[in-house]
Amino acid sequence: MSRAAIKPEPLAPGDTMGIVSPSWSGGPAYIPRARRGIAMLESLGYKVRIGEHAFNNHGVVSDSAENRVLDLHSMFADDAVSAILCTIGGDHSCHLLPLLNWNLIASHPKIFLGFSDITVLNVAIHTQTDLVTFNGPTLLTDWAEYPTMSEISRDSARRLLTQPVPFGALPSAPDWTDEFLNWETGEDTTRRRKHHQGEGWRWIRTGEATGTLIGGCLESLQHLRGTRFWPDMGGAILFIETSEECRSPDAADAILMDYQNMGVFDQIAGLLLARPYGMDPAATEPFWCVIEKRTEAFAFPVVGNLDIGHTFPLLTLPLGVRARIDGAAGTVGIIESAVTER
Repeated sequence: MSRAAIKPEPLAPGDTMGIVSPSWSGGPAYIPRARRGIAMLESLGYKVRIGEHAFNNHGVVSDSAENRVLDLHSMFADDAVSAILCTIGGDHSCHLLPLLNWNLIASHPKIFLGFSDITVLNVAIHTQTDLVTFNGPTLLTDWAEYPTMSEISRDSARRLLTQPVPFGALPSAPDWTDEFLNWETGEDTTRRRKHHQGEGWRWIRTGEATGTLIGGCLESLQHLRGTRFWPDMGGAILFIETSEECRSPDAADAILMDYQNMGVFDQIAGLLLARPYGMDPAATEPFWCVIEKRTEAFAFPVVGNLDIGHTFPLLTLPLGVRARIDGAAGTVGIIESAVTER
């Protein structure tokens, strides 16, 4: 990971954020929730531009791969758009990879933000263009949360996207939730989701490491294995999180064994793991035991239970920016700015 990253310009009040759906969108039933997310962005001083095909619904995807790429290319090419925000994840961002114009993206570097299946694009854009991309809240998740977006989610995204200075130490959320309230029926607007008290981070192995952040959703990263889009893990601090598709410790263990066989654990400098999502509480301790067992032959520090995944709130992490794990101090911090001077 020796090439210098290309940093986008920071987001400023009055700037325009473009909305795209590279994978799924939820379609018309999700538009009321989308409006709440748009209202949040506008309340923070940003203009919003909706991609032409962003709220279409073609089964499990928002639209054809060609139309999804058209929206993405249009937002990158439009100099009036300062940042691109994805509506939500899905499972089919991989459709776009053969169709993307990497030269167009590289010649119009700008903020690109999303998580879950958007991991595919976050990583691929970074590996093909060196552009810093952002693993963080999508329009329909944290930005549209009822009754409002969490302060931690909002402030971490805004600080990283608007300030050309290192973020510093990541916070640990005092409370969190993964309760499901149906967005399609409007159940999500009936009350605030039930929250649990934060347990703090899980230091599986202490130590110190400095490296470049890379990673995202564990299941989504599977789409990139064996392709030219797989990232260089040399000296990286790898961060991973699990979605509703990975509900057991055994499922995570199988993928992490693949990583061991691929030599990933021989290359990285450190490992960060999100609080596991959607697992029965009884599975949480076995999950951490699996992580400890799978990495016990390696010396890099391992920290778990970070707020960087499918649970709420969600911290934003920039791919291609240096971070530091300090076991003695009990901190994980971003030590480099994620955006350039405007």
